[in-house]
Amino acid sequence: MAQTGNADFVPLIFASDINVYSVARAFHEQYGIVSAAIGKVVSGPVRYSSIVDYRPHPQADSAAVLPRLVRDFAAAHSEQRVIVLGCGDNYVRQISIAKPDFPENVVAPYLDIDELDRLANKEHFYRLCEQAGVVYPRSFICSGPLDDHLQLEFDAPYVVKPANSVSWWQHPFKGQRKVHLVQMPDDLKALLSAIYAAGYPDTMIIQEYIGGGDAALRVLTQYFDQNGVLRLSCAGQVLLEEHTAHGIGNSTVILSEPHPALAQQLAALLQNVGYRGFAAFDVKFDHRDQCFKVLEVNTRQGRGNYYVTAAGINIARHLAEDVVYGKGLDPELEGRRACWSLLPHRVLLEAAATAGLKDDVQALKDAGQVISPLVYAADKNLMRSFWIWKYTKRLTRNYDEWQRELADA
Repeated sequence: MAQTGNADFVPLIFASDINVYSVARAFHEQYGIVSAAIGKVVSGPVRYSSIVDYRPHPQADSAAVLPRLVRDFAAAHSEQRVIVLGCGDNYVRQISIAKPDFPENVVAPYLDIDELDRLANKEHFYRLCEQAGVVYPRSFICSGPLDDHLQLEFDAPYVVKPANSVSWWQHPFKGQRKVHLVQMPDDLKALLSAIYAAGYPDTMIIQEYIGGGDAALRVLTQYFDQNGVLRLSCAGQVLLEEHTAHGIGNSTVILSEPHPALAQQLAALLQNVGYRGFAAFDVKFDHRDQCFKVLEVNTRQGRGNYYVTAAGINIARHLAEDVVYGKGLDPELEGRRACWSLLPHRVLLEAAATAGLKDDVQALKDAGQVISPLVYAADKNLMRSFWIWKYTKRLTRNYDEWQRELADA
């Protein structure tokens, strides 16, 4: 294992998924360093990696354990600045709670917990959108099973999702998904009854469904420095998502593209609340009124964040130069054209063809600009290559099954 970090700083990243690996890869590309990571299990993206010093702990995201893990790591790296990052909502929340008591050599680039909780809660976020004139889908907020006589102002199908994504997974029930698409009003009532019977304590968001498929989705990643200045902004079009119970909402293909007006509007929304650090928006284009509508914001870099680095804007560079070296880098508000993909070329081209972008993607492939976050020349070994092959095969199988379900519907 190479030396973790460098003479000045070391990243300590919590979780073990593609998000972790993507952030670690950005640090390695920019600074040639190995990042430390801690998560509850040893998952594929960090397994067999030479750029991630991974240390599993079964209670890594708990309020009792995470602060101790940070303190112990900071003590072992007392001559370095430790950048603590979370790659999941619960990790970010625990870091935000604990950060006032972290050692002096630790920096955690997150809002204070009260501010973070308000922004992460979708109900509150939509109120901020209304104040800022940011459009979001028509929505109804409920705090329990629906009354039989209630009439919503929009028709089925309905998108149903929790206001509080951390509490959501702490109260499982049969058939639980990250986001539910409900076709009939009676099914909506049954779903909400199951949710609240499972003990979920917060509000649920019922939204109108915006058509257009995966290709109508957009992502936007931004970074605000310690002074609240926007230093990084990069948008992308999602060509395909995973279509499994826990995977829905996870992109498998993102095509970077500029959306300056949208980026400016959403940056203004966050600057109005004094935002600091990374933010990742999910947006959908509504072909009915030709309008972008914001679905949610993550108070961290998203799982697919490597699409930003692939587009020529290294996220680790902006973070480290800000919180370690105190430099305000020139803003980078548009990246080059690139395609971030977890899929084999056959599936990628099928997804691109569905979106009318097959020629664009093929041209990027020919130019060497179709990039997987997992395939890194500086981190190659036989076992890692075998895992990537198995993971890609699983994604392909899930895609083919989904296509068959669509054909049979």
